[in-house]
Amino acid sequence: QLVGLEQTADAVSLFEFAFQRRTALVVGNERLGLTEEELRLVDDVVEIPVYGLPYSYNVATATAMALYEYCRQFRSG
Repeated sequence: QLVGLEQTADAVSLFEFAFQRRTALVVGNERLGLTEEELRLVDDVVEIPVYGLPYSYNVATATAMALYEYCRQFRSG
């Protein structure tokens, strides 16, 4: 499963999304994000809800948050 991390009109909240075990997270450029072509290639798009300013997290922080959520869903024990 290819999952894009991007703010789009049809993106699902990261905290409501159910990852598949075999997932590749696709992240974009710090300023430009994922291109339209890249978005067409992914299976799903997730976004991190942001409350207040700025309207998004930097790519390193957002990636860490998404990877944490993936690991949380598949934690053992």
